[in-house]
Amino acid sequence: MHVENSPDFKTVWQLAHNWIEADPDKTDPTAISTELRIAIHRLMHAMSTKEITARWKGLRIFRDDSFLSSVFDLYHDFKFYRCLRNNRFDKHYLDNLYAKRNEVINWCIDVARLDPPSCWAAISLQTSQSTETDEENKNWYDELTERRRKKTGCLELAKKLWEENPDQSYDQIYNHPIMKQYGNPSVFTKDSFQDWAKEHASEFAKKGGRRKKST
Repeated sequence: MHVENSPDFKTVWQLAHNWIEADPDKTDPTAISTELRIAIHRLMHAMSTKEITARWKGLRIFRDDSFLSSVFDLYHDFKFYRCLRNNRFDKHYLDNLYAKRNEVINWCIDVARLDPPSCWAAISLQTSQSTETDEENKNWYDELTERRRKKTGCLELAKKLWEENPDQSYDQIYNHPIMKQYGNPSVFTKDSFQDWAKEHASEFAKKGGRRKKST
């Protein structure tokens, strides 16, 4: 994979400097500031836990725990952890250790709760908004409490029952055998069910369960 001139990849050395608004060409690797050390270590720790994929000149490293990977990663086990654990910063190594834009942005937002490096910050807002629009926040259900999940399921089932037979009142839907078996209507009182379900209810139910008189 060609990463050197790709806008979607930057090195740990570049990103860490960008994070603290420093010039990567002016830093002495033997005199790393505390702020820069923290930025470098954050990125490398995320790589070591596979929250961000580590790439050496575009080739993935630390893929898995297999024998072949351990042989291939022998060089990186030394260079990578020498920096991460012993604070021995090798500029050449860090400036060839790449991270991918979307992984860094997602890690910053979802895991580290940090602002992304400024070089990707403008893109991150657009990316996160577009992801939410396109995928409709795919994790929304997992974030609900158990009670809210039951309420959501109950309302969805009520909507389906009304679609199949609009001539049913709120009480009929609430006490429907299918609702009682699968919909957990007890998460609502009858009054609260009517309030929560009104946007799904049929016109028949909204009018109090009264059919139009024929003229």
